[in-house]
Amino acid sequence: MTDWQLDCTELKERGAYLLQSGQWSDCTFLVGTEPHQVMISGHKLILAMSSPVFEAMFYGGMAERNDPIPILDVQIDAFRALLEYIYTSNINITSFDKACELCYGAKKYMLPHLVKECTKYLWSDLYPKNACRAYEFASLFEENVLMEKCIQIISTNTKEVLNDSSFEEVELNTVIMVFSLDHLNIDSELDLFEAAVRYAKAFEKRTSESCVSPSPEVVEEKNSPVPSTSNNQSEQSTNVNLDIKVVNVESSAENSPEGIIELGRNGEADTSEVVIEPTPKPEEPKKIKDGKEKPTIRNAVEKIRFLTLTPQQFAGGPARSSLLTESESFAVLMNILSSNSDVPMPRGFSTCRVTRKQLIGGGSSCNMPTFTVDTPSPVAVEQTWTIPVTCSIYQRPPRVEGVRLPSMMYNRCHSGLGMVDHVDRGTELTKIYCQRPIIHHTDCMNTSVLDCSVTFMVDKNICLWGVQVPTQAPSEETRATSNSSASTSTGGYCELLYAHLLDADGARLTYTHYTSRVPYRHLLDIMFNRPVYIQRNKVYKVGIVFNKVGWYPMGRCAQQVAAESVFFNFGIGQSSDCVRDGLIRSIIFTY
Repeated sequence: MTDWQLDCTELKERGAYLLQSGQWSDCTFLVGTEPHQVMISGHKLILAMSSPVFEAMFYGGMAERNDPIPILDVQIDAFRALLEYIYTSNINITSFDKACELCYGAKKYMLPHLVKECTKYLWSDLYPKNACRAYEFASLFEENVLMEKCIQIISTNTKEVLNDSSFEEVELNTVIMVFSLDHLNIDSELDLFEAAVRYAKAFEKRTSESCVSPSPEVVEEKNSPVPSTSNNQSEQSTNVNLDIKVVNVESSAENSPEGIIELGRNGEADTSEVVIEPTPKPEEPKKIKDGKEKPTIRNAVEKIRFLTLTPQQFAGGPARSSLLTESESFAVLMNILSSNSDVPMPRGFSTCRVTRKQLIGGGSSCNMPTFTVDTPSPVAVEQTWTIPVTCSIYQRPPRVEGVRLPSMMYNRCHSGLGMVDHVDRGTELTKIYCQRPIIHHTDCMNTSVLDCSVTFMVDKNICLWGVQVPTQAPSEETRATSNSSASTSTGGYCELLYAHLLDADGARLTYTHYTSRVPYRHLLDIMFNRPVYIQRNKVYKVGIVFNKVGWYPMGRCAQQVAAESVFFNFGIGQSSDCVRDGLIRSIIFTY
């Protein structure tokens, strides 16, 4: 033995040595499932100090007597990372899958700080390709904020989500959830139907392979509560019975009514393919042990809004697939042709004729619609936009959350109603407006101090410059004290406000105080003292405090907006985080 303690100056270094060497260990864990199991040594006292579960396991009335202690529901790498956190406080997360697995272990052994850090990593590593799996994870552990974020990513990047191969491996309940969303960025319902066909084929293939050569790992994973990851996703999916079978068919008059074939002659379709035959009696779904109905592929198909398709679209696609029976295809077609058809829609099928809502915005700032306020004398908010300002950055810094660009890089210059920071040379960037169209017009009277705020999230790393807010609308009293409405608009008033940008933890990243004489009924650019690079898929909050008494045109604004190729989601998190958010009309940024 060596005097190893002499080289360890910190407690975490001593813990790391004990964990790696196994010295003085008094318990052993058998982790994983056969044939891939490993023995890991531990120290009861250290484990019990960190986790009430380990405390009960080793020192409680029902203390664990087995040696080694079997740990079958936690992945080996995840359990090692969990022990590393307990012994050294280091959090080692290298992938989305590992974050899910480690978070499961942290939940199981009641390590709340580790759970929080895993959840943060999942937030930062969300992409369309893993949004569905992250949703399943968040649903399993009731992480409601993460669930909402996943739904927003799916709604914003629907086609990318559907076309990724990972969608074919998600749970069927997740497919049904996606098809049920009112906000989906798709060209038509054909995108959903094609995804349903691909999913059914992939499920049938997995089922056939598992029936031919089931492995011990599959059997073990079926009984494991571990959230689905890349290692066990397909095995868990096999627990869902779709009640389907594969048949080889050819498009002919035998598969579709004569009228459907006639309408679909101009459409393109595969005349010989593997298709999935639906359950012969969908009105009698099978039950599972807890009394609930088993989900089937039909449950997902029922969510598709076929009535938003044209007869040609339906006949050229869904009507040629055996996901629908002949009678169902005929009934749907008749209802597409006439809203007063005496042929009822198939049982359970959507009767909605309204297309899914898509992202709003993305046009030029000059296309911003006018606003109306219900003041004592309703007036329209005039549009005044500053000329877009190009700014130069000598060297683009890493895009990390809350990192401000060095102050020495900037010179101040005034432009229009706001200020823009720039330097003299480098890559040119243009100031971009993420405009929030008004959905419902209203107004708000400020009698003293008026607070407003909105949370938001973006799908790309951007540099945020400022926000745009409306100025006051003149009231009847203001008009009465002026010679004319023209002089009122020309004279304006002195605006006094404060604006700031916060991160998800409430830390202030940048701010500004604004005091200036402004015209009535204008849109005002408020530029922060310093621009801030913010990170994609993270929550931020903009707050404004108005200090001038008067009427402000507010309204309910769009929650999802596309500005060029950057997608903004507003109103993230708790409803209390957004107060009178209609007073924040635009986010000014560049990327």
